[in-house]
Amino acid sequence: MLRALVESAAGFEELPPIGYERVKIRWVVDLCQGAAQADLTGSFEIEKFVPVRGERSGKVSESNLKPALFVDNAKYALGLLAPNAIDRGISEHKGFKDVLRRAVDATGDADALRVYEFLHLHWPVPASVIEKKVLSAVKPKDLVAFRVGPSEYPFERAEMQRFWRDHLREEYSGKPGYCAVCGRHQPVLRVLPWQVTLFGLYSCPISSFNASAFDSFGKKQTANSPLCFDCAAAASSVLQFLADSPRHRRVLARDESRGEGKSPLKNQLAVFWLSRPPEAPSGELNFDLEAALAEPMTRGEDREGPPPDSSHIDALYGLPWRASANGLEIARTRFYVAVLSPNKSRLVVRDWIDTSLDAVCQKLKRYDDARTIISADGLTLGRVPIQGMLRGLRPWNSRSAADSVNLVRGLVRTAYLGAVPPPELLELAVRRFRVPVRPGRKDEIKFEAWRQAQAAAIKLVLTYGTEEAITLQSVNIEGRSAQHLCGQLLAILEEAQLRASRWRINATLVDRFYGGASTSPSTTLGSLLKQATQAHMPKIRKAGFGYEELEQTLESVTEGIDQRGGFPATLTLRQQGEFALGFYVQRASFRAARLRREPAPAGKIDTDTERSQ
Repeated sequence: MLRALVESAAGFEELPPIGYERVKIRWVVDLCQGAAQADLTGSFEIEKFVPVRGERSGKVSESNLKPALFVDNAKYALGLLAPNAIDRGISEHKGFKDVLRRAVDATGDADALRVYEFLHLHWPVPASVIEKKVLSAVKPKDLVAFRVGPSEYPFERAEMQRFWRDHLREEYSGKPGYCAVCGRHQPVLRVLPWQVTLFGLYSCPISSFNASAFDSFGKKQTANSPLCFDCAAAASSVLQFLADSPRHRRVLARDESRGEGKSPLKNQLAVFWLSRPPEAPSGELNFDLEAALAEPMTRGEDREGPPPDSSHIDALYGLPWRASANGLEIARTRFYVAVLSPNKSRLVVRDWIDTSLDAVCQKLKRYDDARTIISADGLTLGRVPIQGMLRGLRPWNSRSAADSVNLVRGLVRTAYLGAVPPPELLELAVRRFRVPVRPGRKDEIKFEAWRQAQAAAIKLVLTYGTEEAITLQSVNIEGRSAQHLCGQLLAILEEAQLRASRWRINATLVDRFYGGASTSPSTTLGSLLKQATQAHMPKIRKAGFGYEELEQTLESVTEGIDQRGGFPATLTLRQQGEFALGFYVQRASFRAARLRREPAPAGKIDTDTERSQ
């Protein structure tokens, strides 16, 4: 993974200089009119890439100072101990001035010299105008920058970027060794001066060892996995860029619990990228390749990255078979996915995927066929993302349940590596599908997505890599098993009850009998079928609510069950999944027919419209 990050660095033009990060500057010491007329401007939030020290921890001492260049918190930059106390002799402020002096000596930059002279000669003057402003408004942790020109900041210049890189290299490099990434023999880092921030909360180095079991031959920390300065800087910079980029990241799981149950390890972030964009002739790749590749991890309501278009996804699946596939070199282009979790101050790599572009296109097509299923309203075919399936496994409207780490990992590996879907997915989805829920009217759309996610999870496990992955996307009687037809039958019986009651019913027979029908059809469906034929169907025929169409559907399904030996006595977990799919697609078919009709006035059944159907 580290090698892939380093080798990909040249492909990201947006990367900041080494040792720089994007931060929000709150105060600016303005020296445009000269050091003697220095002024403090703010407060505001100016976002810029600035020199940073990401590894600050522990007690500050003379030997443990970590000042930045030109930009730092007010304690380092101005010696501000407290909102109303300045001590220009503290170690942090001395260290800040020392780094600035080194920059002046190394570059001879006139503006850097003006900042140093201000801190050395003018800032010590007590009761000055700028000191009064600092004491009245600035806090020790506020970021303060120095500006000499009207627009440009000194740290933005190329010579200062080079100085900061060389300064960090000199400070953190130790004895020579062989870098674990590039293999060159050169000074390797004693400690890592950069940390990667995930979810905007947790900062972690890219490599760390926290137990003696991870030590080798008595070597500890970075000596156990040596990295040279350039490789460590490139890997950290690229990973931070990916984690911050809406285009290259997707949140797979987030811990929404509160109190003691909250854990950073329950958060999982996927970062993904191509080793290089395929060089295609003009018009050959007329779609967003990376957005299409990330579609299995992209929720419809997400605003992270460009939304994938269905036509783009279909074009992606056909990429390996294009006449120009060899010219695109898709076999040599690598696609990377890393699933990460923070653990306090350590980075946990949940999974690492390194595959070729042509291979992942074929794997995604198989995965897409298996997870695609008709929507709960029966109007459209939908692709359910990984996050949607995970949400469908949670209790209805739950915000405290955490997603299984292994389940997230398994779904990612199924999508991009063609691994067998995780078996626990079926058990959890079938169990959740069995639970009766009566959502409020305002939650109907959300509930339908919840049910569709469960059905998609069941279908993924049952049909992955089979022809049924396509034929089971919507209602279909041909070739279906007895348990699948039993599920369809339950949906038909529910529809008969709804039509007989003119859709004026709060709880249907499904709320009471789904659990029994899905585990032992022979003891439940027979009595429900008898009730429908004797009580519900005559009412439907009399009211003209689609009797002939419903009767024909009922006969086709019951005939199919008879041909397969009648109602099964008991159903295994896999068979219960087939039952759930049959019930879901048949119910969706009925709902689609109802939604296509003219809506009746509120509180009134439009019997003329119903009879015409």
